[in-house]
Amino acid sequence: MVTTPTTGADGYQDLSAIRDRIDYTGGDFFSDNEQLRFDQLLVRLEEESRGIFETLWGDESVLEETGRVDEFRTTDDAAIPLVYPINDVSKVEYKAVNAADYKELDTDRYDFTEHRLVLSERPTTNALRVERFSGNPLERFATRATWGDLAAKLRVTYDRGFAGGAPADIKSVQIQLINQMLRKLKREQTTAAASPEELAGMSEMNEVLTDEIRNRISDVTKPGLATQTF
Repeated sequence: MVTTPTTGADGYQDLSAIRDRIDYTGGDFFSDNEQLRFDQLLVRLEEESRGIFETLWGDESVLEETGRVDEFRTTDDAAIPLVYPINDVSKVEYKAVNAADYKELDTDRYDFTEHRLVLSERPTTNALRVERFSGNPLERFATRATWGDLAAKLRVTYDRGFAGGAPADIKSVQIQLINQMLRKLKREQTTAAASPEELAGMSEMNEVLTDEIRNRISDVTKPGLATQTF
């Protein structure tokens, strides 16, 4: 008995959802065992499209991660980007100097958004002095303390990713990528003796990506833009 392939637990969407949204059927590519062979092809293209998306997204998955630990040097900024979307920050540790041991930072010293770890607004002593003499509170905020004032290195433990799987707009981008791949395979199939299975995986990423798709992937993580979750 032949089992219908599936996209796997780490896929963004299941095979039936992909079938319902693409522009082709098995008969467009195969003359025998159309559905089974087409499903096998779609599984491969789902994996390839996911890989393309994640490469352009910074080699990161959109799926949920719990207890992720990132370690990095600080900068002269009050907000440091982590991997979007940030759901919760459970621990922030810091080294005053590189040779020191890590110490845990009190939770009232930081906050977070979906994109960044933010140092709580505590102006430097110099900033308070400037405000006192100038009378302008904006000058205090312009010289507020940064992560670089606090430490040389940070280690952050946090949860990130989309808990319910890839959201609707990311799934839509993936379908657009799969359709682009199928169009390319169809064109190649008409000019070559190779089967769709042999052609799949041979396409260069730049041959599949349009400027529109690149822009849609970029838009997914821009601060202020909503990501559909229905």
